[in-house]
Amino acid sequence: MIKGYRIAFLLLCLVLYCYADDATSDSSKTTSTQPTWLDKLKKDLLTNYDRNARPTQYYNVTNLDLKMTIRHVDIDEENSVFSVYGWVKMSWLDMRLTWTPEEYGGIRALVFQSYYLWDPELNIHSVTLESSGTSFMGTANVRVGHDGMHYCTERLNFKSFCEMNFRRWPFDKQRCSVLLGKTAAGDDDAIRITTQPAEWEQINQVSPMWQIVDISVEKYQNAMETGYEKYNGYQYGVLVQRKVQIFNSTIIAPAIVLILMSLAFFWLPPSTSEKVLLNCVNAAVVCAFLLYFTIHLPLLATRTPLVVLFFSNSLYLTAFSLVLSVVIMNMVKSKHRNPIHPYIKTFISLPAVSVFAWTGSSAKTAASEDDDWSGELKHDSLTEESGSSVVNEDTQVQLGIQRDWIQFALVLERICFIIYVFLYSVMAASYLN
Repeated sequence: MIKGYRIAFLLLCLVLYCYADDATSDSSKTTSTQPTWLDKLKKDLLTNYDRNARPTQYYNVTNLDLKMTIRHVDIDEENSVFSVYGWVKMSWLDMRLTWTPEEYGGIRALVFQSYYLWDPELNIHSVTLESSGTSFMGTANVRVGHDGMHYCTERLNFKSFCEMNFRRWPFDKQRCSVLLGKTAAGDDDAIRITTQPAEWEQINQVSPMWQIVDISVEKYQNAMETGYEKYNGYQYGVLVQRKVQIFNSTIIAPAIVLILMSLAFFWLPPSTSEKVLLNCVNAAVVCAFLLYFTIHLPLLATRTPLVVLFFSNSLYLTAFSLVLSVVIMNMVKSKHRNPIHPYIKTFISLPAVSVFAWTGSSAKTAASEDDDWSGELKHDSLTEESGSSVVNEDTQVQLGIQRDWIQFALVLERICFIIYVFLYSVMAASYLN
């Protein structure tokens, strides 16, 4: 009997425990499903909200403000592709999404996923397939204030073809554009786009080759390829400059040395054979640089860079110097029997020309050539007249003729020196300007 009461008591306790557990579960479920102020606010705002309708009356204009911030730029020179990375900030007013913060627990702003709200359909226009028509509202979050202002920040990852101008390579500046706006059908101007001056916060460690110099903004409106739509927005012209620290050591310094070596050629003694060796070395160096430019410069360059023209013209000048050195050596070392032309002799006999030609080592060289030529004439005279020690009048005439030819060779070198200085100055000025 007592055992039966015990069993009945245990069953009663089990039933009471199960009932209490169910009551606790229902109470916690009711508490957990109690909506928060944020849930209530979102529900109230999105009720009867049409994301496909503009946030103003159909006869009013929707103002869309833009601001672009660029962090990094890069240029694929071989394919003429311009890449830009940064942020695009947009803001607009939607009076349908306004509330009084005091009625919702003091909430003054909240964040929506972009697919819940009206999409301004802002995009970038490019001829490259991977970024043309890319919308900024696909995955972005929109911050909505209690006054109806919408703020959206989207990542910018843009690539476009850019017409490159390598005329002043490697000191070149390239201007590429970013078209930011929307496509409107017909004359639909219901959305007015305004922009603020673009900013750039370039990360120098990421872009070792290019740096941003300036960003210009201008209104852009152009018909699309279909002819039925037009693209309205803004064109951001990004001016970038190549960083040239390394080129000062690899191109400018060798070019200066090349010029000095080319000019030093005209001050070597006329009869020395080192003139030919010096010109051959210069020609080899110039050819090596031209080969370097052929390998590293893009083949899409529409205009030949000035630095290539500089080294190419230097090669021509070096070749002319080589020919001139051979002519001067033959002119000085040959035994001239015919006198120089009277007009040429009159010219080289002018005091200014004579002082300009017979200076320093050149005068010593001319005297050395005279001594050698005089010794050969004396030897021939002694051989012919069997021991006579007096140089006859004919020998003096021959010495004078030889001296005139040597002086003419020196004057010719000095004139070429002045011409080379002028040509190199013109080439350097046109390249540096």
